[in-house]
Amino acid sequence: MSTEEITIPTARGTELRGFLDRPAGTPLAYAVFAHCFTCSAKSPAASRVSRALTDEGFAVLRFDFAGLGGSEGDFAESTFSSDRADLLEVIAWLGAHHAAPRLLIGHSLGGAAVLSVAAEVEGLDAVATIAAPFDPGHVTGLFASEIETIRQEGSAEVMIGGRPVVIGEALVDDICGVEQTRRIEALRTPLLILHSPTDEIVDVHNAQAIYRTAHQPKSFIALDGADHLLTGPGQGTYTAGVIAAWAARYIDAPEDAEAPHADLPPGRVRVNPDGRTDFGTVLATASHTWLADEPRSADGGHDAGPNPFDLLLAALGACTSMTMGMYARRKGYELGDTRTDLTFRQVKRDGDLVTRIERSIVFDAELSTDQRRALLRIADRCPVHRALEGRFEISTAEA
Repeated sequence: MSTEEITIPTARGTELRGFLDRPAGTPLAYAVFAHCFTCSAKSPAASRVSRALTDEGFAVLRFDFAGLGGSEGDFAESTFSSDRADLLEVIAWLGAHHAAPRLLIGHSLGGAAVLSVAAEVEGLDAVATIAAPFDPGHVTGLFASEIETIRQEGSAEVMIGGRPVVIGEALVDDICGVEQTRRIEALRTPLLILHSPTDEIVDVHNAQAIYRTAHQPKSFIALDGADHLLTGPGQGTYTAGVIAAWAARYIDAPEDAEAPHADLPPGRVRVNPDGRTDFGTVLATASHTWLADEPRSADGGHDAGPNPFDLLLAALGACTSMTMGMYARRKGYELGDTRTDLTFRQVKRDGDLVTRIERSIVFDAELSTDQRRALLRIADRCPVHRALEGRFEISTAEA
């Protein structure tokens, strides 16, 4: 996976900040994620769901609405209508620079924004909302005690999510006049509604109202035990997995997404620059694609994947684990929580620089002393270990 920070110009003359999360290889489809009220593209829900979706093959553009995060503009002047305009401009930008989104995802008020524009987006295959209110005006409940002050003074500072934000009168007037029912009724794209039955910010009855209003095909999935912001362990990953599995019914994969390098015979690895960063490199076999990169501490590194020495250690570690596992199954051992850690360092020996790989195996507590000794012996016999200790011949030629 790689993440690229981007800037999106708007018709108002301001710029929006976005992050494009991309999988290794050809994306299954592009998606846009709209974040919650007063949140940002870096909110737990936005970042975790987007990144988990890249593991499922999607490229996801998440962005900051005007006046929030790294986007220009004054949030006090923002309205639901201006958020709709931002969302449509982001969708248009993605289509012009990469590919039109086939999936729209919105969280909380971002979900309401997605519902309000979806019928206007060409080529859309699926829409998913997470903890979205049926009526965007529901958000005024977060600052109901300050509405009179907002109307009298034009704006007021309120506390939302533990931090102060300035709410303007224009937002209150605009959001309470939205014809959301008509917009949901106009939607003919498959809709997935995700909502926690115990959501204390936006009650689950909102999901029921959206479901009743929307046309088929539509689906509802309860996010049992989740909070409104999806901050609990695994909640973002689970939500992304549900969205990906559901959307796959409606989004046809591009021909090269299933096997982007099907021409490669077994035993051959293809490597080429990703074309986007200094060190980003795409690695592929006939059925797998992944990324390599340098860490951010290296000038030009983006840490989008393991570095070459990480991959070398991973190859030895994987082979070690597989070999011990095969031996343990044959002997009837239970490896349990056995794990292998590897590091490398360069040391001087007889005036020469030698690369030393240190492999540390932590065995499960239930394994006996004799079993551990046997597994240590077999670890040294894994094929990659033998290859690394043997004589290497590397030839380089133009193909």
